[in-house]
Amino acid sequence: MHGQPRNRLFSLNFRQLPSLALLIGLLAAPSPALAWGAEGHEIVAALALRELTPAARGQVVRLLGSEAMMIHDANWADEIKDQRRDTGVWHYVDIPLAASGYDRRRDCVRGDCVVAQIEYDTRLLTDRGANPQARAEALRFLIHFVADVHQPLHAVDNGDRGGNDVHVSIGRERATLHKVWDVDVVQELGFDTGRTAEGLERGLTPAQRKAWAKGTPSAWADEAHVIAREQIYPAVGGRRSLRLPRDYSAREVAITRVQLAKAGVRLAWLMNRFLNG
Repeated sequence: MHGQPRNRLFSLNFRQLPSLALLIGLLAAPSPALAWGAEGHEIVAALALRELTPAARGQVVRLLGSEAMMIHDANWADEIKDQRRDTGVWHYVDIPLAASGYDRRRDCVRGDCVVAQIEYDTRLLTDRGANPQARAEALRFLIHFVADVHQPLHAVDNGDRGGNDVHVSIGRERATLHKVWDVDVVQELGFDTGRTAEGLERGLTPAQRKAWAKGTPSAWADEAHVIAREQIYPAVGGRRSLRLPRDYSAREVAITRVQLAKAGVRLAWLMNRFLNG
């Protein structure tokens, strides 16, 4: 992995970029792989927002300007990757497919992985003496990265860039395995992210909240890795090109539903702990 994850005491607001030439360049640049896609990140943020305490909501308003910005900024960390290329490796952790789980020395050299960045952002949020701009940036990253670590293909390394090099056909669609898990499986839940988040929260049981509102980023990465190893890659069988059933996304939507719900509950749990007044 590459890049330096520390010394982030500055903020780049994508919406305030002034250069027309730069904006044109951004439009022309290759699109990066987005974990869960924009819809998935918005669902996680919206669900978490519904679970926040009044104190945490107040801190969201103080840091981001309004509660709505929590959802609006859910994809900020993807939007800035072209300008801050060192942040690209913060969105995933390369746990070898055959490994039993996360190993910091092997999988997160120099803190360049999503596990270490979640830990870093939560520490910064607890420091009320830190630069407010840096804390706001840490919150934006945290909102995004907690969702990322629950995307199974962001917690596995099979020499294929998290499924980006596995080309699949589903009916007439030609895509990558990573794109299918970023976008297609999420869209099976519907295209109204607010309604989807509401439905996921309404379906939560007290037992699920209790079971999910705990743990560590490395434990969450291990959960996602198990899904990739045991439920996604067996169908791939080491191939780099394959045809998937037409109903593949519908078959996998149950996994997606649970992972998005876990991400939302856990994001709220972290924010309620570290933005508590």
